[in-house]
Amino acid sequence: MKLQLILSFVLTIVCVLAQHENHNHEDQRVNVSVYYESLCPDSRKFFTLQLYPSLQGNLSSFVNLTLVPYGKSKATFDINEWRFECHHGEQECQGNKIQACALKHIDNGLNTPGYGFNKISLAFINCLMDKADKNAKVVFPTKECATYNPVNNLGEIENCANHTSASNYLAMFGKLTDQVQNPLKSVPTIVFNNQYKQADSDLAQTNFVKALCQYIKGEKPAECTRNGGESLKICIGFLSILAVLWNIH
Repeated sequence: MKLQLILSFVLTIVCVLAQHENHNHEDQRVNVSVYYESLCPDSRKFFTLQLYPSLQGNLSSFVNLTLVPYGKSKATFDINEWRFECHHGEQECQGNKIQACALKHIDNGLNTPGYGFNKISLAFINCLMDKADKNAKVVFPTKECATYNPVNNLGEIENCANHTSASNYLAMFGKLTDQVQNPLKSVPTIVFNNQYKQADSDLAQTNFVKALCQYIKGEKPAECTRNGGESLKICIGFLSILAVLWNIH
């Protein structure tokens, strides 16, 4: 029993270290820009199945991430304020504003130390993308997502989303989007190292890790290797076997 406890502890530590190397790879980071919409089904799929899961391990330290919630929106300046027509309706405009304000106000828009993006902002936005429901009374469950992540200045974000400052942020994102394509042909559009390539954008939507890894220079993280992608499965397998042996005794 004592030997099994020791083996279990050691193997668990090894598996964790194999998946989460705490190194700063700033010199190897790839610039990744994501142009998307808050209610776009393909954007939601990309966030929840590709982008967010891929950046939960060691790969996250190899990315400078820029999120641009605008997509195929159209902006016009009316007297003293920007007005928007969004691809999926007025609710999407509000969702884009909420996310724009979150990017601005969570940790004052600063990156998480050691990373090229803010991990709380990404988690909060991923939650909004995952749980958004245009048929629900509350389309974007900001309170629920703020509790999960956690976001401690939700009031500031919501006030911003209902203020002209949100419109200004969104107009800025519109200008950034127009610099890639005007009008944007596909949502989401993913750009690596500030150069749009349709093949890269298409690949990222089905295999973000592969699309990203081709741009990482020098020694690549385990996720980029054929065996690296299996390391977590192998660790889980060993732990499962150990659990069976534990139960036998």
